[in-house]
Amino acid sequence: MKLVQLSALEFVDYAKASPMSSFYHTKEYALFMEDNNYDYDFLGIKDSFGNILGATLIAIKKIDNKYSYGYAPNGFIIDYKDRLLVKDFANAINSYYKKKHLLFIKINPNIIVSNYNKEEHKFILNNQTISKELIKNGFQELKDNKYFEAMIPKYHPEVDLKNFTYKSLEKNVRNKIRKSYRKGLSIEKVDISKLEDIYPLIKNKTKKSLDYYKSLYHAFDSSKMIDVFRVKINFEEYLINSKSKYEQLLKTNIELNNIVRYNHNEKAIRRKMQSDIELNDIKNDVIKATNGLKDNKIKTIGCAITIKYKNKVYIYVSGYDKTYKDSNPNDFLYYKLIEYYKYNYDYIDLNGFSGDLSDDNPYSGLNNFKLGFNPEIYETIGEYDIIFHKLAYNKYAGNGTLSKIFKNAG
Repeated sequence: MKLVQLSALEFVDYAKASPMSSFYHTKEYALFMEDNNYDYDFLGIKDSFGNILGATLIAIKKIDNKYSYGYAPNGFIIDYKDRLLVKDFANAINSYYKKKHLLFIKINPNIIVSNYNKEEHKFILNNQTISKELIKNGFQELKDNKYFEAMIPKYHPEVDLKNFTYKSLEKNVRNKIRKSYRKGLSIEKVDISKLEDIYPLIKNKTKKSLDYYKSLYHAFDSSKMIDVFRVKINFEEYLINSKSKYEQLLKTNIELNNIVRYNHNEKAIRRKMQSDIELNDIKNDVIKATNGLKDNKIKTIGCAITIKYKNKVYIYVSGYDKTYKDSNPNDFLYYKLIEYYKYNYDYIDLNGFSGDLSDDNPYSGLNNFKLGFNPEIYETIGEYDIIFHKLAYNKYAGNGTLSKIFKNAG
């Protein structure tokens, strides 16, 4: 077996045929990485008949004047259960890059190691042998990455689009979506000209520049793999609906007030108190809609960028204006994306879930939001480094250079 440079076509065809591949294994993603100051190689290991037995994209970036590092997004595309193949591939990669002054190569293979069990509220391990084999072949396992420290999220919530129905949603999510319609929300697919409009909604979340998202769009747009959406609030519609709802609730409230005046039973009092709360909430909606209409009839309050590959859609990034949190733009956005894609794709990856299932987890709100869509949640194997120069690697890891690099990585 021999490690060789692959053409882009060879790599793409091999990746498409593999169940392990994702949009990270595409020439489009390689071009995107190149636009973010990476060089890249398409490499494959071939047998004596010229058949490709494994392949990888390696993105390469300078650390300093002496060393560079490599990154294989979503790992090598090989049969990780074939111990000899993994060993040969690792040795070939080592021989190829060590002389090129690469300090290490980071991988995060697309290998599922556990599934979330909703009834038991925990992840059930189903695959530990591959991790042991990687370590045996010189890969260093990195920290657990429960809190999105990795280049790619380790935990993946996915909705089965072919079996999705509105009733698949948790009851509280269905209620939020119904309210979103009343509050004048709608979704629109847009082009690159609207990136500047949605960018403020994702800027603080990702710390990436506008140019970063423009280069992402240009890399994937030529092959029609990327979509951009925005959620809009129509204040005129919001105001009309809120006034109508206010009049209905006010009528009910007056009737309950008359009942309580002559009937002081506990049930009647509770109904009146609940009516007061609802009436006050809808009054605030009328005020918010009126104030919004003074500035603009329509405002963008949510957004998402998605990437499509084979039978799956990935929500690459999403965001919303927290000023309008009570309009539930995030729930509305995710539901409408599911509705949009369910006829042409099999799955949608909701992008990220924290592996910490405790209530005091700082990401518990995010987890509960994703759980509202009843996804299957998978834990992948995590990050590993194959290290070519151990002393230098330990030095850069110890002085914070590596953590700084990956904090700002593209």
